[in-house]
Amino acid sequence: MPRKVVSSVGMRLFVLNLAILVAILAAGLSLTGCGSVGGSKSATGTVTLTPSAASFGKVTVKTEATQTIKVSNTGTSELKIFGAHIRGAGFSLSGLKAPTKLDAGSSMNFNVAFKPMEARAETGLVSIKTDASDSPVTVDLNGTGVEQSIKLTASATSLNFGNVLVSNSENKDVTITNSGNANVTITGVTASGAGFSASGGSNVTLAPNQSETVTVSFNPRSKGLLAGTLTVSSNAPNVEISLDGTGMQGSGHTVIVTWAPSTSPVIGYFIYRRTGTIGSFSRLDSSIDSLTSFADSNVTDGATYYYVITAVSAGDVESQFSAEVSVTIPVS
Repeated sequence: MPRKVVSSVGMRLFVLNLAILVAILAAGLSLTGCGSVGGSKSATGTVTLTPSAASFGKVTVKTEATQTIKVSNTGTSELKIFGAHIRGAGFSLSGLKAPTKLDAGSSMNFNVAFKPMEARAETGLVSIKTDASDSPVTVDLNGTGVEQSIKLTASATSLNFGNVLVSNSENKDVTITNSGNANVTITGVTASGAGFSASGGSNVTLAPNQSETVTVSFNPRSKGLLAGTLTVSSNAPNVEISLDGTGMQGSGHTVIVTWAPSTSPVIGYFIYRRTGTIGSFSRLDSSIDSLTSFADSNVTDGATYYYVITAVSAGDVESQFSAEVSVTIPVS
């Protein structure tokens, strides 16, 4: 009988000790808040997308426009990026490999493209899933598909060269602009008509709103009214500009203009001429003239010319115009 009592007591002590051990372990888990079971989630990064919305504006149908989106971890812990999703007709995403990680303070870029297949407005959304508390983060997308327009426009519809002496030359510039929404390749610029020629603009590709200058020259070889056409050929409809000018025979007259020297120190003079009572003066000499006279033989019968002089001091400082003088060329 004594042995049974001892065995019974020993069993109760073992059970008691086990209960105490379980109680201690449970208390330890509650106090430390850590362990293999239970506990709070560790801190995560904070994700920021720049820009938060992407507008592509008007994009020609079946052409592609792209924008770059920046993903930044603005938190203090590592950010896990699990994946990205994009929706919306014509929108696509590239350059973002997932899953991936971003250290605190670091960033990465990816691209969003818009390639409309129809002429209409479209909206879309980029959604990025991360381990941040505000996941997923999104970028709103919008753009409008427009039909392709291939068009060139010119700064003038016609060029008039006025009276030009036979065997002399007069130049005028015209600006050709791509006024469509697709690239235009100019394959040729030609001038037809006796005495007319053109330079510049050939074999040039113009992006939308880009321009090119074409110079048209009139060099009459005969007397009388002459007409022609400037034609700009490209993958857009041709641009045509009418040209005209009058070839004049030299009068055989020469106008001699003289003036009194400047009372202030100068290095020379410029002489200017205007044809008729209206319009602006054009300089006749290409460089400073130290003389106080000028011979103008480029005159036509019956025309009236007005002349003014300016003085040029050291440092190429030019004075105001002198008083006008005029002369009418006799008819031979």
